[in-house]
Amino acid sequence: MRIVILILAAGLLTACSGRGPDIDVAAAYDAGTVVKGSLAVADLVVRNLGDRPLTVASVSTSCGCTKATLTPMVIPPGGEGGLHVVYDSATHAEDLGLIERFVFISSDDPDEDEVRITFTVMVKAEPV
Repeated sequence: MRIVILILAAGLLTACSGRGPDIDVAAAYDAGTVVKGSLAVADLVVRNLGDRPLTVASVSTSCGCTKATLTPMVIPPGGEGGLHVVYDSATHAEDLGLIERFVFISSDDPDEDEVRITFTVMVKAEPV
């Protein structure tokens, strides 16, 4: 009987503790077309759908040609932050055509401790 009561009490405490932080951001972004040598820029919204603050540990990218920053790094429950992404098409000489890069956000979301955003851009040759 004691064990049953302890199990029920533990379940009740878990249920009362809420969902915790819950990150929400677009899984993909298409930046359109840029001319070789230009920048592709995106501003995305990162939301916290949870009932506790979302703490972002890091924001990184798959390549040095792409930079990403998030402000703020702690998003309150129901709040949002701004993710600024910049891809520099001049970084790699071979970057022409459809280019795909990734942005990674690591956080304390218990269900998704890292999310990946696919960032695509079409790079065309410079006009003659």
